[in-house]
Amino acid sequence: MTCFNKQFHAVVHSAFLVIFTWLASGADVHAKGQGTSSHAQRPEVKNLYWQPNDVKQGSPVFITVELRGPAREVNGMWLGKRIRFWHSDKAQVWVALAGADIDQQPGSSDLKVSARIRGLMAELTKQIQVNEAQFGTGEATVAQDYVNPTADEQRQIAHDEVLKKLTFARLTPRALWNGNFVKPIDADSTPSFGETCLLNEEKTSRHLGTDFPAKEGTPVVASNSGIVVLAAPLFYEGNCVIVDHGDRLFTVYMHLREMRVHRGQRVRKRAIIGLSGRTGRVTGPHLHFEVVWNQSHLDALQLLALTLPDRERH
Repeated sequence: MTCFNKQFHAVVHSAFLVIFTWLASGADVHAKGQGTSSHAQRPEVKNLYWQPNDVKQGSPVFITVELRGPAREVNGMWLGKRIRFWHSDKAQVWVALAGADIDQQPGSSDLKVSARIRGLMAELTKQIQVNEAQFGTGEATVAQDYVNPTADEQRQIAHDEVLKKLTFARLTPRALWNGNFVKPIDADSTPSFGETCLLNEEKTSRHLGTDFPAKEGTPVVASNSGIVVLAAPLFYEGNCVIVDHGDRLFTVYMHLREMRVHRGQRVRKRAIIGLSGRTGRVTGPHLHFEVVWNQSHLDALQLLALTLPDRERH
């Protein structure tokens, strides 16, 4: 009887061990399955890419962020400047315009993006290579006052600089532009962005925009939708209009013969904002077209070449 009881208890004990091992194994498999599912649903930045592929000094850059899950906000940091993203027609795709300043040191730089998804922060960092751009040199002859301004003119120049600084410091926390930027005048451009020019053989000037030679009185249009934040005569720029396109992106139109908009006016893409002329420091009639993002001067022709989404359809 005693021998039978021992054998019985041994069998029962072995059965319990088998059952326990099977249950533990099943629980472990279930836990691993839960972990895999949780990982698949984890909020994250899936992808980060931009155009153009070849980023140079002065390049405007259109950045796209793809998320795993809808976000409340998406922000970025590149070259020490904050980037605000807005969502496209797809809830999980966010985009923004930024740029590398004309004087940005060539080299690799981190683009860091963070998104708040379902209360959690998701981040991704990629490197953007900023390549050296080739800028030209030239000479020009202008009125001597624009090389050696008088004391009164120097005071006006200082006032103009303060006015422009305040204008470019303005923040409209949303994009106002819609689709591709368009050429502001019916004329061909010159390869003048970034050119170093010797004026009257005695003073060097850096050209921060793109020139479009055109006869006086040629219509000048807004390159995209926005708000006029400056329309005033300045010393070097002549009659000058600045349009705010939101998120610290501005286009500048200089040397106008006539301004047909006023400060605070909303303009749509291709709306006439003035007529080309030769006011300010010029060598002849033309439109000087400039692009500024977050205090950085960008190549206008590269901005015109970007393929951008039509926001009004969203």
